[in-house]
Amino acid sequence: MDRNRLAKELIMMRRMRKPRANHKPPVIKVDVDAWLKANPDYMIQCPHQPGNLKLSPAACAKRYLTANEPRWSNIGAEPFPIFVIKMNLIPCRNCEVGAEMARRQQQQEGERAA
Repeated sequence: MDRNRLAKELIMMRRMRKPRANHKPPVIKVDVDAWLKANPDYMIQCPHQPGNLKLSPAACAKRYLTANEPRWSNIGAEPFPIFVIKMNLIPCRNCEVGAEMARRQQQQEGERAA
């Protein structure tokens, strides 16, 4: 008897679950232009990347530092995805904006550590 009751309870628990197919994630509507006007210092426009690329100062600093790492400096016979990453980082190697962002980020990290 206890086994049958347990089986029935398990079946009822399974029936109470909602199927995931009907669940839709919430859509957050953000007006990007209004947000950029309200936060003008948070995003910068990259002078070297095509397509009016806007990125945060931290992302700019990371691209600059990554582009100047020795493992990304040699372009050779790599798999295609790695080749594409290296080619996209070439404009960041000698970027003055990226160098400034990296310098500011290192200063901020030094102030936090102190």
